[in-house]
Amino acid sequence: MKNPTTVERKSEREVVTTRTFNASARVVFEAWTKPERLKQWWVPKSCGLTLLSCEIEARAGGKYRLEYDLGDSKTMAFFGSY
Repeated sequence: MKNPTTVERKSEREVVTTRTFNASARVVFEAWTKPERLKQWWVPKSCGLTLLSCEIEARAGGKYRLEYDLGDSKTMAFFGSY
């Protein structure tokens, strides 16, 4: 694999994901902080989920929320604050 992803559980509440991208820092930052960009890549088609909504307010004290369609009229969301 050219750019492997590593995931390390640091504690009960902290997970660190590391990956190197072949893109400029600006493009990677936008991919994580602009909802229209995150929607383009965050959920791989192969995982069978659909990203229903994506809200990102990437600033200190800002919030994020992503909601998924799991099928069979089930949804799942994860959210938090910066």
